[in-house]
Amino acid sequence: MHRVLVVDDDHDLAVLLGEVLTYENCEVDIAANGMEAMDCLRARDYDAVLCDLMMPRVDGEVLYNDVIRDYPFLANRFLFITGQPSRKAGFSDFVWRTGNQLIEKPFEVQELRTAVREVLER
Repeated sequence: MHRVLVVDDDHDLAVLLGEVLTYENCEVDIAANGMEAMDCLRARDYDAVLCDLMMPRVDGEVLYNDVIRDYPFLANRFLFITGQPSRKAGFSDFVWRTGNQLIEKPFEVQELRTAVREVLER
């Protein structure tokens, strides 16, 4: 069983992501922003992080940089999610530099499941 941290300020979406991940044999914790995510990471070990890029307080890019500083083994275990057109918002360059994947909302459940499996196989 894999432990995955979902970081998204949209609670309903985070719960839905958690339900999908449960079917992928994952235990899921949910954080509403980057600050909560860091608290979760201090308390537990995770195999992957699903992270929204646009969140209040601490966004996905800042969170990623904090995580790789403190937990470098997670550097290639992120799956980024955004509701903004990634090129327009400048996210695609950031995500490309990290070597991780980005899926844009709205996405198909199968697209999410495939991306999660790829992250967990790294």
